Amino acid sequence: MSEDTQTGETILDITVVPFEPITPGSGHGVADKQSRLAEAISDKIQPGKLAELRKERANRVVTLTVLFYLWKGSPNVTDTRPVKDIDNLLMVLLDVLGPGPQGLGLLESDSFISELYASKQLVGSEEEEGYRIVVEEFKDREMLRTLKAHSGNRQTRAPKP
Repeated sequence: MSEDTQTGETILDITVVPFEPITPGSGHGVADKQSRLAEAISDKIQPGKLAELRKERANRVVTLTVLFYLWKGSPNVTDTRPVKDIDNLLMVLLDVLGPGPQGLGLLESDSFISELYASKQLVGSEEEEGYRIVVEEFKDREMLRTLKAHSGNRQTRAPKP
């Protein structure tokens, strides 16, 4: 890490349980899945804090740490919960944290994530499954300037005929 980069304050640290971690699956019903996850996450954040996070999202680069708590199932049930791919788990979560149609708008875009840590942990019951989501400020002035300049260029470009 250079002198211009360092981890800053914790912006958000929530645990969302019980909630089965979501993947896009076959692609059907993804918007509904994202909406359910967005609601579960927003229920864990104070309304004033949610508005504050949205307001400041373009002014920070972040480190995102995610723990996926996956129910290991029972011997009586065949279940794919414990073997979900981490990239698919992240795909839905990143869409929900971002500004998209089902997004909460907590992150300006995936580009504003400078560090990403993700892990899966097996849990013994459905009541324990879910997410732990930690967002920390990642102080990198050069990256933030670059992202803002790029975003500004995209917004001011004329549409192609």
